[in-house]
Amino acid sequence: MARQEIFVLGTDEAGYGPNLGPLLIGASCWRIESDESIGSDFLPADDPEPNVDAKRAKKTKKKRASTGSTLFDLDEEPGRPQTPDLEFTRRLIDRMNAALEPIANRKGIFPLVDSKKLYAAKSLAALERSFLLAAALVSPDVWKNASFRAILERVARESGENVPPPWEEDFDLPLPVDPKTGAPNDLLARLAQIQTRLDAERIALVDVAARRVQPSEFNALLDRLGLKSDLIGDVTTSLVVETIARTCAQAKTPVYVALCDKLGGRDRYAPLLAKRFPGATLRILKESRETSVYRLLATSGRDRNGAEIAFAEPVALEIRFTAKGESNAPTALASICAKYLRELSMDSFNAYWRKQVGESLKPTAGYPVDALRFRADVRETREKLGISDDVFWRKK
Repeated sequence: MARQEIFVLGTDEAGYGPNLGPLLIGASCWRIESDESIGSDFLPADDPEPNVDAKRAKKTKKKRASTGSTLFDLDEEPGRPQTPDLEFTRRLIDRMNAALEPIANRKGIFPLVDSKKLYAAKSLAALERSFLLAAALVSPDVWKNASFRAILERVARESGENVPPPWEEDFDLPLPVDPKTGAPNDLLARLAQIQTRLDAERIALVDVAARRVQPSEFNALLDRLGLKSDLIGDVTTSLVVETIARTCAQAKTPVYVALCDKLGGRDRYAPLLAKRFPGATLRILKESRETSVYRLLATSGRDRNGAEIAFAEPVALEIRFTAKGESNAPTALASICAKYLRELSMDSFNAYWRKQVGESLKPTAGYPVDALRFRADVRETREKLGISDDVFWRKK
């Protein structure tokens, strides 16, 4: 049986609830060889007019010439099973989790668990260690002159063109931050062990990415979209598109499975996906309180600015929105990435305001109640500095 390479992409957020500091969305993208062949005939040359409307995506029945059924065929030819193999993805993810478990459990050499289980307020070490190991698996030279700004440029794709908030204008921080994270030689030894395990299991980590949404952008998106659930959906799916665009050239027939959290508690995502992947063929496989599942055939997607990006090859994508998916390694790593960059961002924020107000100012994590206390503590200084509420405070 021919093996099929499949990309598994996980996303997660940190800082959705606070009024202070950025919202972070993290993503990790893995390539895994599946022993179950799903075929490559998922985008026939005579593919009909694509669905661009969610209601049509539900109702339209298509007929197309095909050399054989595949996982991502979206037509309903006579004799073909009407219920897609939803368990294919579950088997794939279960295999991946099982393969990584010996090194990725909480006490393993490369912990890939929910970031809340790794992070302790007095130590960033466990979170930082997993993040730096992951970043080095993707780019071995990432540790050279590693710093907060360098990581933002490499992972969050923030460059000198991005206008930072006042508290980041002159801020940088050499990495690792926590002395307990480990010496470079120790981390290199771990990295070699991790790579050996991944190679043996035919798994590779191909991308680690993040998107930071500072309060000013957060407020602008909220004004445009209306609801926080729409905002988190917009940001998450744009990061999915950008990650696919960076990695899809690595496979002749790119097939992706994206694992996303339920975004704002909603169950229906077809309209969002139709806008994010213009001209894509879209099929709704399941929509429920527990899980919403969709499959698309797409040749392009829209990035964070709404610009259309053409993929190097047509992409078959299954995207799942599931509550509490951090038990899956790709989602757990996304959670780690988001939480780590959120904590470094808040270090910058607190350092700036303590310098402006005085060392007696109590730092904040930015969450409601304490955020109100902090806003009151810095109000007089902020007004003198001319920093507007829109730059400082998230509306919701």
